[in-house]
Amino acid sequence: MTFNATLASGLIGATLALSFNAATVAEDYASLVREQRAVMVGGVRESWRLQWESAPLPACGTEDLEVALGCQCTGFAYGEAGRPTLVRLRPGHPAERLELAPFFKDQGAPGPAGTGVLAHWRPIPAAAHDEEDDWHHAADFDFLKRVQARGPVELLEFGDYNHDGRASEFLLQVGLRPCGRPQLVLIGVSARNPHLHVFASAEAPDQPLMLPAAAWAAVLASPRPTHTVEASCADPDSTSEAWVDVAARHGVFHVRRESRACPRAGAH
Repeated sequence: MTFNATLASGLIGATLALSFNAATVAEDYASLVREQRAVMVGGVRESWRLQWESAPLPACGTEDLEVALGCQCTGFAYGEAGRPTLVRLRPGHPAERLELAPFFKDQGAPGPAGTGVLAHWRPIPAAAHDEEDDWHHAADFDFLKRVQARGPVELLEFGDYNHDGRASEFLLQVGLRPCGRPQLVLIGVSARNPHLHVFASAEAPDQPLMLPAAAWAAVLASPRPTHTVEASCADPDSTSEAWVDVAARHGVFHVRRESRACPRAGAH
C-alpha cells in the first residue's frame, strides 16, 4: 500500500471513529433527557428540559410490584432515581439551571439519600373486575416491554397556579406523607421572580410550599381561598386531622394551616 493510500485509509478510519464517538455522545445525552417542552413566558417561546446529571437507577420498578404499587411508591412508580435538573433555554440568554434533588430531602421519597425520583412509566394498579391491571400480567415474559410501550408520564404540565397571567409553573412530586399521600411543590417563573425557582408562601418565604394534589388543583381553579383536608381521623394510624387554606393574591400564595387531635377510641 502506498503512503497516500495508507494516509487516506487512516483519515477514513479517524473520520469514522469521530462519527461513531459523536453518535455515541448524542445517544448518551438523549438518554439523560427525561422530558423537554416548549413554554411561552412573556410572549417569548422558551424550551424547558428535565434531565439527569448522570444515568438514573430504577426506583419503584416493575421487578417488585408489591413495593412499586404500595403506599411507599404512590406517584413514583414506575420511576427512576438520580440527580434531576431543570434546564431553561430562552433566546438571547444563557441557559438557566435548577437542581431538583434538594427538594426531595427528608420528604419520604423512595430514592437513595441525595437523589430525586421521577415517575417514568404509568402503572395500572389493581381495580375491581379489571384483568388488564399490572398484577394480572406481572409474570408475562414481555411485561416490562409492555409497560415501557405506554410511553413516559408527562411531568412538565404548565399552568397559572399563582394567577399572575403566566402559565409558567408546573408541579413536581417530591415526597409522601403516611398512607401514600403525595406531596408536591410548584416550580417555574413568575412576574415577581423571572428566574427558575420553587414557590413559597408569604407566611414562610424561605420554605418550599408543599401541598397535596387536591389543594394545588383547587388553587389552579380559583385564586380565592380554598379549603383542603390534608389528614383525616379516618386515615389508618392517624392521631390528628389537618386542613389547609390557600389563596393566591397578586401572584403571591397565602397559606393557613390548622390541626386538631383525633378523639381517642372509647373517649366520652
